[in-house]
Amino acid sequence: MATKSFTKSSYSNSFVICIIAIAILLLTLLMQSCKNNDPAPETRLTLLTVTNTSPTLATYNFYLNNTKIHNGALPFGGAIPYIRLNPGIFAAKLTTESSSESLLSESLTLENGNAYSLFVIGKGTALDYLLITDEIKTPGDDKARVRFINLSPDAPALNIATKDGVAIATDKAFKAVSEFIEIPAKVYTFEIKDKATGALKTEIKDFDIKKGKIYTIISRGMLTPTGTEHPFSGQITVVQ
Repeated sequence: MATKSFTKSSYSNSFVICIIAIAILLLTLLMQSCKNNDPAPETRLTLLTVTNTSPTLATYNFYLNNTKIHNGALPFGGAIPYIRLNPGIFAAKLTTESSSESLLSESLTLENGNAYSLFVIGKGTALDYLLITDEIKTPGDDKARVRFINLSPDAPALNIATKDGVAIATDKAFKAVSEFIEIPAKVYTFEIKDKATGALKTEIKDFDIKKGKIYTIISRGMLTPTGTEHPFSGQITVVQ
C-alpha cells in the first residue's frame, strides 16, 4: 500500500488554512455579539383622540393632512378614540358633514411618546381647537385617575366634586384643565357647581368608575342656550 507523504510546505498550507478559518469564526462571533448588543430601534408613536364639544347642532368631519380619520361625522359629544400616528406636524382641518370647505385649520405638533386629547370648542367665529397632553399613568390598586376640563363657553369658574364630598377640581374657568387625581373605583355621582355661588349647575349621576381606568370629566354646552344650542351638561370619557 502506497504511503502518502507530507512535505513541510503542505504542513504550512494546512496551518495557514486553519488560522484563517479560526479568524473567520471569531470575526463572525464578534459581529453577532455586537448585533445582539445593539440598542433596540426606537419606537416612534404618538396617540391622538378628538372630541366635539362645540355646543351646536352641527356635525363635523375631521382631517389630518387632508385624510379623514373617522367614519361618519362627529356630533356634539362625539369622540374619536385614540389613533396611532407617527409623530410630526399635522395639518388639522374641520369641516361640516356636508362640505369639504374648512371651518377651522391649524397645525398640530404631536411629539414622539406622547398622547393627546384634542377638543373642538366654541362656536361660530370662536370655533377653535384645544390640544391637551395626556398623562398616561397606571392608577394604584383598586383606584382610577380622573381630571376635569371646563368646556362650556359661557360658564363661570367651576368646581367639581363627588356627591359624598371628594373634591376633583376647583376654580376652573373656560378651557382650564385640572391635574389627574386618584380616587377609589366605585359608583359616583359628580356635582358641577358655580365656584363663586356654590350653585349646582349639573350632575352626572351613578357613573361607575372602574379600577385601572383613566377618565376625563368635562362640562359642555351653554348655561344660557339660544336657538338650537345644546344646554349645559357634563360628560365623562375614558382616556384609557
